[in-house]
Parts: sequence; structure tokens; C-alpha cells
Amino acid sequence: MSAAPAAVLERERADRPARGGRPAKRAVRRWAWRLFRREWRQQILVLALITTAVAVTTLGGAVLTNTPVPPTSTFGTASHQVVLEGDGGSAGLAGDIDAVRKHFGGVDVIENQDVATGAKGGAQLRSQDPNGLFGHPLLALRSGHWPTGVGQIALTANLASQLGLRIGDVWKAAGHDYDVVGTVENPWNLGDAFALVAPGTLTGPVQATVLFHATADSLAGFAFPQHVQPISPQTPSGIPPAFLVLIFTCVGLVFVGLVSVAGFTVLAQRRQRALGMLASLGATDRDVRRVMVANGTVVGVAGAIAGAVLGLAVWIAYAPGFSASVNHHVSWSQVPWWLIGTAMVLAVVTATLAARRPARDAAQMSVVASLARRPMPPKPIARTAWKPAVLLAASVVLMLAGGGVAAGGGGRVQAGVLAALLCAIFGLISVAPLAAGALGTIAGRMPFAARVAFRDVARYRSRSGPALAASSVAVYMAMMVILITAGRFSDSVDYVGPNLPYNALIVAGGSSDAAQGLGPSTPQPATTATTATTATPAAQDQAAATAIGTAVGSSDILPLEVAEAGVGTCSAGHGGRSCRSNGVVYVATPELLRHYGIDPAAINPDTMIITARQRLNQVADLDVIPHPQGPQPDGPRPTPFPHPKIQYFPQLPTGTSEPNLVLTRHAVDLMHLGTTADNWLIHTTKPLTDTEAATARRLAAQHTVTIETRNNIPTLNQVLGFASATGILLALGILATTVGLVRSETTGDLRTLTATGARRRTRRAITAATAGALGLLSSVLGTLVAYVGIVCYYQDELSAQMHDVPVTDLLLIVVGIPVAAAVGGWVFAGREPRSIGRQALE
Repeated sequence: MSAAPAAVLERERADRPARGGRPAKRAVRRWAWRLFRREWRQQILVLALITTAVAVTTLGGAVLTNTPVPPTSTFGTASHQVVLEGDGGSAGLAGDIDAVRKHFGGVDVIENQDVATGAKGGAQLRSQDPNGLFGHPLLALRSGHWPTGVGQIALTANLASQLGLRIGDVWKAAGHDYDVVGTVENPWNLGDAFALVAPGTLTGPVQATVLFHATADSLAGFAFPQHVQPISPQTPSGIPPAFLVLIFTCVGLVFVGLVSVAGFTVLAQRRQRALGMLASLGATDRDVRRVMVANGTVVGVAGAIAGAVLGLAVWIAYAPGFSASVNHHVSWSQVPWWLIGTAMVLAVVTATLAARRPARDAAQMSVVASLARRPMPPKPIARTAWKPAVLLAASVVLMLAGGGVAAGGGGRVQAGVLAALLCAIFGLISVAPLAAGALGTIAGRMPFAARVAFRDVARYRSRSGPALAASSVAVYMAMMVILITAGRFSDSVDYVGPNLPYNALIVAGGSSDAAQGLGPSTPQPATTATTATTATPAAQDQAAATAIGTAVGSSDILPLEVAEAGVGTCSAGHGGRSCRSNGVVYVATPELLRHYGIDPAAINPDTMIITARQRLNQVADLDVIPHPQGPQPDGPRPTPFPHPKIQYFPQLPTGTSEPNLVLTRHAVDLMHLGTTADNWLIHTTKPLTDTEAATARRLAAQHTVTIETRNNIPTLNQVLGFASATGILLALGILATTVGLVRSETTGDLRTLTATGARRRTRRAITAATAGALGLLSSVLGTLVAYVGIVCYYQDELSAQMHDVPVTDLLLIVVGIPVAAAVGGWVFAGREPRSIGRQALE
């Protein structure tokens, strides 16, 4: 009788799948989903990081791929274009256009004529067929209707705003009265300020752009007019923006994975009893691992979907404003969908892989230990120093190579520097566990609380190491942004920054460098007969500056004299000697020196340059470079004057368009430089309003001068403050998770300490020491690696590029992060956890 049941059991056991089959998989999926639903609050950090990574990838990919203007933006649908000069309606220009049309077939002609508006750069009167064969993508109607006859005009929105005109108004320009009948734009250049007239109605000097299709053979068989060459769209060079976004997405997901390991470890510890119960019901170690890994996959899928939706939503809302910032129309659907899909897949893979180690550790716990909720024993991890040493050394070598050829390496330099950044990041990831383990070696010399904290960090470095690596990478990226920005703003030759303060504007006369963007234009009629007959151009410009100053409520008008020269460096190249200079160079007139409180006697007789640019005198091979204007007599061209004597005067302003670089009269006379006295700097008692700026532009247009107001370039302190705050907040968020994980794993030790009489102050001190030590390690590691990289990159130019070390931001990171972490640990560790007094039941 007993043999039959045994045979039946053997047969049933043979028919049963070896690993539980579909029922086991279904049970694992249910457990994983239940784990995600019940513990989503404990996984909120991982979810938020994955969501942020995918959202940033989506938004960053859309922004970077749409920022560059396509090479075909000035060609429409044509393959080639040629620019011809002549008079509107002249036989010569019409004959050239007919010849191109006859040889290449259909053409599209766009005629432009420069006109003064009062703003820097002026505007253009444009004659173009809205339904042209090739140029129709370059024109769009926003309101009103197209101009159809003589005397009708349509303005772009920026030009209409500058002139204060609306549909139905009359604009006097180029000696004609035009009725404004609509607003138009160039979708590929929203900053293009032009006024559209009906085709064929322009007279006077024009520039005709002819669009056409051509092949290599047809181009070779046509003789273009002298000094005229056809051009075609150029293929962009360098690393594609989407590829850069993908690389940094991978780095970001590695960062997310490091934090996720700690998060899933906390989750495994919280659900240790439930996993033990699952094992006691017959689940194998493989099934337990599947529960945790499947939970990681669910978290990755949820974060990837949420990130993609969030990124697309932000992009859809941002696209109209983004179009205005990049000056060309961008549709919300113009996103790299392949990049978004790749980022979502990588996010799911990252979360799944991050859950594998905690899943393996949880599966290896015995059922009894899991049901008793004993802490997972820390495993010794064999770490060697050769891997981080190799990666960091490779980063140094690549930075040295990139810095050594930075002047002309192009895309290869970009790729080398990018590889150096990646090596540094992965080197930090590799060295972080070693640094966490090193705390255990110095714990014996510390006070009791620090000794316990340091040993716990070293003991559980499989948990603290990844989070320490993540916070170190956050500090490293923030410090790189800070140091690179500080170096860029410290360049005394290629000077960058805001051009003017908010309460200043510059008026430039028609002959100055600042007004050269206007080109030929028809002057406005004189306002009075006296002005037209007796006033010189200089007097008219002076009257314009006075009128503009009165309109903005200022009598503080400083006349500026511009020198026909620049200050920069010259070097020999393949095409001969080339020079680079930046900014307008002014002359040290008595009015300028008196305005800024500089005593002329303080200027040495042999000084050629006085400046507010620090360390300009330390630039090697600095030259004063002549830029003569107008026709020059026959003979040798003026040559640069090397190694001029420089004096630093902090009283001078620092704006890029202000007189921060001034030539003395000695330099002007010594080099026989020409000067023009047709610029005026106007200061107001309060920041200029939009209404005042618009009024100044209208007055400038009436007097045929231009004005310049403050641009939108941020200051150095603004960039440094943003980078510092971002790095500190990110590092502190990661450290908070790490400290909570380490302290939760030492609950038994805290219970023992409490039972032996340890007070609340002891628990506070242990947690504060843990947070402070990890914060100090992350800030020191990230800052040290960043500084070494910058030193290797700048090499011989280090003293010139980094003469102003951002000490405040350095202290905020190196001192602020550990102090803030320690204070936070002290404040939030005062309450006694319930698990110390009794075991938690779930």
C-alpha cells in the first residue's frame, strides 16, 4: 500500500517544473509589485533620480540638438546661393540675375538694402517673394497681410518693437513713407531685423542673394562675375550634440546607479522579514533574487516613463521661449527620439543592475536570520589601488594633451578632454571605497563617537562607498564648472562678461566702430533748417547724445574717444602673422580721467595702456595692434607695437563695452594712431527701464546714431553661485541617504549603547561624525581631482587663467559640505528610533 503513494509523489515531482514554472514567476511578479507599492516612499530618492536623469536627457537633447542653426538656414530649399551687388532695377544687376537664371534654371532673388534704425546693427529693407521657388521657408507671416504694392511694408516683431510701430502706422524710412500692413519673420533667424516690401520695389544700392540648384558640372561651366563665388551649405564639424548628451547621460546614470545600490539595500533590509517568509514558503534563492531584481526593474520603468513624460512636458512648454533665445523657430516635435528611447532603456537597465547586489545579499541570508531580522553581515571587498590610479593617471595625461594643443586641435581636443573627464569620474568612483576604508585605520585616535562612526563607515563600505563616490562626482562636476568659468572670466585678452551696468548706455555716432553694422543707409531729413545747413556731423552726434541723455533723465554724459587700434596677441601661422584682440580701445582724454578720478600725474610718462583688467601685464607677447580706418597711403602697413608698458587702475570700469582698456596720449602719438571722438557714455541714477530704452532707440534712429544697453551675459558671481549651490545640495542629499543607511544597519549597536547608558548626545555625535566624515571625504576628493585636471589643462597659462582663485566657492564646498552634513546629522538624530526599544513587526 505504501509503494503506490510514493510512486504517485515521484511522478508528480517529475512533472513539476524544476524552478516553479509559471506559478513561481507569477508569484515573484506579484511580490515585486507589492514591494514597489508598499515601499515606494523608501524608493522615492531612486525614483526621483531616475526621473530627473531621463527628464534632463530629454530636455537637454532637445535643447542641444536644436541650438545650432542648420547649415541650410540661409539657403531655403536651394543647394547654392550667390550674392550680387548693384543698384535696384539697374541693367547690370538684372543682367547678372538673368544669366544665372538662364544657366541654372529657376532662381529665387532676395534683395536687401541697409537702413538706420538707431539700434546697433541697424535693419534691412527686403524685397522677397513670399511664394518664391526656394526662399519661401525663410519668410513667414505672423499677422496682417503681405505687402503687395509701393508704399506698403511688413515689419519683424523686434524691429516694430524698437520703432514703436503697429499695423496701421506710418514709418518714414529711406526717404519714403510706408504703411505698416503686417508683421513677418525669418523662421531660421528670429533676430533678423528687416522690413519687407513688395518684390521689385527697392531702388538705390541693393544686395541681391540669388538662390538656385546646381551640380558640380553646371557650376564649372558658368562664369560668375568677378569677385563673386557661389556657396553651398557646410557640413557641421565636431562632436554631434546628441552624442554629447548621450555620453553625459551614461555618466549621470552611473551616478544614479551608485545611489540606487544604497537605496535598494535599505529596501532589502526593511523587507528582510518578508523575504524570509517568502523563502520559508518554498521560494528558492533565485526566486528571492528575482523579487528584488524585478522590483528594481519596476522602479526603472516607472522612473523612465515619468522622466520622459516630464521632460517632454517641460520641453513643450519651453519650446516657444527657447525659439526666441536661439533666434530661430523650433517646433516641440523636433526632438531626438532615438536619444530619449536610449535613455529610457539605460535607466531601466541601471535600476535593474543596481538591485542585483542587494538582491544577492538578501538571498544568501538564512531563513531564520531573515525572520529574526538580523543585520546583513558586511562582506569584505577586495579593493586594489591600481584601478583608480590608472584611471586618474589617464585623466591627467589626456588633460595635458588637450591643454597642449588647445589652440588648434578642434574636435580632437574636445574628444580628448571629454575622455579625460570620464576617466576622472570613473577614477573617483573606484577610489571612493578605498577612501571609506581608510577611515577605519585612523579611528583609533579619535574620540568615542567619531571612532564608532569611522569604523562603521569602513565596515559597511560596500554601502557607503557607492554613495561617497556619487557625492564626490557631484562635487567634482560643480568644481569643474566653477574653475572653468573662473578661468574664462580671467582671460585678460579675450575679455568676457556683461558689457555695461544696468544704469548705463553708450551712444555711437555713424563713423564709430560700434555703428559699422549699419552699412550704407539713407540719412533721415534734418529736424531744422539750421541743423541741416550749419551743424557738422560731429555736432549732430553730440546733439543726439544730449537728447538721449535728457530723455532718460541724465546729465552725466561722458564723451569717449576711440582709438583705431586693438590690444591683443599676435602669432605666426601657416597663412602669415595673425593677431587677435577683443573690445573697443579708448583714449585717455582729460574728461575720461577726471570722470573716473584718475590723476594724470599718476600715469608714468612711458605708460601706453591703463586698464582695469587685472594681470594684463602678465600676458606674454602682448601687442598694440593698429586698425587704421578709411583709405591708407601707399607704403608699408602699420605694424603691432610689442610689449607695451601697462598700468593697472582699479578706478576704471570693468564692463566689456566700457573704457576698461585705455591708450594714453603717449601711445597714440608714438604709433601715429587715428582717433574718432563720436562715442558717449551715459549714466543714469537708476537702472534703465524698457520704456526708457525704447525711447532712446527711437531718438537714435531719428539722429542716425546707435545705442548699446546692457546685454544678458551673467556675471562671474552668478555662475559660481549657481554651480556651488547645485553641487552642495546634490552632495548633501546623497550623504543624507548614506548616513541613514549606515546608521540603520547599526541599529543593534545603538540598542546596545542605549542599554549601557548612552544618552541622546552620544547618538547625535555618532550620526554627526558619520555625516561630517563622508562630507569631508567627498568634498576633498572631488575638489582635489578637479584642481589637478585644471592645472594639467591650462599648463603654462595657469597663472594668467587662474590668477583669481574662487576662494569663497572653494570654502563653501570644502568646508560647507562637511559642516552642513554634520549639523544636519546632529539635528535629525536626536529622536530615539522605535527599533532601538523593540523589534519592528511588519
